[in-house]
Amino acid sequence: QRFGNRIGIYHSKFTANERVEIWNKVLAKEYDIVLGVRSALFLPFDKLGLLIVDEEHESSYKQYEPSPRFHARDAGIYMMTIHKGKTLLGTATPSFESFFNAQRSKYGYVRLDSRHGDIQLPELIMADIRAEQKKKTMRSHFTSVLFDEMSNTLETKGQVILFHNRRGYAPVLECQSCGYVPQCKDCDISLTYYQAYKQLLCHYCGYKEDIPRTCKVCQSTLLKIVGFGTEKIEDDLNLYFPAYKSLRMDQDSTQKKHSYTNIIKALEDGSAQILVGTQMVAKGLDFESVRVVGILNADQMLRQPDFRAVERSYQLMAQVSGRAGRRNIQGRVVIQTSTPHHPVFEHLLKYDYEGFYNVQINERLYYRYPPFYKLIKIILKDKDNKKLEKGALEYTSKLRDHFGARILGPEYPTVSRIRGNYIMHIMVKLERSGISHDEVKQMIAIEMSNFKSIKEFKSIRHYIDVDPA
Repeated sequence: QRFGNRIGIYHSKFTANERVEIWNKVLAKEYDIVLGVRSALFLPFDKLGLLIVDEEHESSYKQYEPSPRFHARDAGIYMMTIHKGKTLLGTATPSFESFFNAQRSKYGYVRLDSRHGDIQLPELIMADIRAEQKKKTMRSHFTSVLFDEMSNTLETKGQVILFHNRRGYAPVLECQSCGYVPQCKDCDISLTYYQAYKQLLCHYCGYKEDIPRTCKVCQSTLLKIVGFGTEKIEDDLNLYFPAYKSLRMDQDSTQKKHSYTNIIKALEDGSAQILVGTQMVAKGLDFESVRVVGILNADQMLRQPDFRAVERSYQLMAQVSGRAGRRNIQGRVVIQTSTPHHPVFEHLLKYDYEGFYNVQINERLYYRYPPFYKLIKIILKDKDNKKLEKGALEYTSKLRDHFGARILGPEYPTVSRIRGNYIMHIMVKLERSGISHDEVKQMIAIEMSNFKSIKEFKSIRHYIDVDPA
């Protein structure tokens, strides 16, 4: 409203012609402001004075596929040194790298200690899933604490947001007789059960098959779903709260052109009372009547095999908590977990980001992870697993001759085969000082060139990811 038609918007949903039109308008200086995703960095700016990176901690700023593998925040900061402009990073839960730079006075630091309009921060409530399962007070996947909060809120014409970072009806379909779980034919991953489509679907390659009536191995009809996704939660809500309309916001429910907008409008005008979704509901939503937010399974995030798992969990839970009580009434957030004594909750309940950071940053230093060390991930792929293993060991051995204990691996990632290609990772850990990173990268490239010249390993594809997120 303030800047009118001097604002341009740029993202991948536009057609090629629309993107060319925006490109030309930026070139002709018809736009003073461009609001865009990470690819907006490559528009033909002339004299860029200010770059604002909102929610700078978001992992989605990192591009994995296709190349170039870049981090839009870091690329943007570098770009602004070229333009001699300013960069503003905004977030309630800074990434450790950015906060580390602020603590070292590499970045300026401005702290906001109160919400807009001096609104109270939501009250955080822990709900112990294991204790309630023993008492048999669970209602499907809702603890009695969350169920009562939802009931009271809905009865007083409030709205509820439920967060669960898993799509589909259930992540696993399992045979109770022999334990067989349907797997994707091209990826090392179990197929996700979708009740709406009556199909099993792979989230990595899109492979799908009809839901089997009997087990493929033992022909048993005792097939059971294990775990739950957003589709199952929506189903439960229709069962327990039939008088209230619930909507689902995830990658599956927002594929149509206006579906996302329609969901937002339904929450804004009050025609829907409950929103369940993945991390899409964690940021950017501002609804006046949302008084309760439920995080259905905090443990799922904490158990990810990633050194950033605890940091990301804290950020995501803090961000989704911020959707509650954004007007005059203090909101409430119910966090369901089987490990209520996990250290992350001690800091989260007090909104103590700095205390959380101080504990975790010491672990990062001890185990040699960013921001103290620089990571370079080398990804090797081939359809022949034995050849890949042999080649990865050969290449790792050559790198270890140069860099010694700085080389970790090779190892298979959690999902070791995608679209028919087996995958192995080699990790390079480099000190921030005392070693030339350019020389390291050059040596990696030389050894890769030598490796590719070996006839046996020519088919092995490689990718290098600097600062993997």
